[in-house]
Amino acid sequence: MEVILKQDIQGLGYKNDTVSVKPGYGRNYLITQGFAIIANEANRKMINENIKQAAHKAEKLKKDAEEIAKAL
Repeated sequence: MEVILKQDIQGLGYKNDTVSVKPGYGRNYLITQGFAIIANEANRKMINENIKQAAHKAEKLKKDAEEIAKAL
């Protein structure tokens, strides 16, 4: 069973990683505790879009900081 991690889990992976786990572990622990979501096509697209938006936001913050540094 493949799941997408919603947070870092020691020994398993980092946030937004797609990992393969045993079905019982995924269904009974990771998903019910809110640590992961099932890695279907819709969820993969959603995660990829979130990663793109976070990268864009980080780039904008960096650009703003460089402009402020230049002004000083």
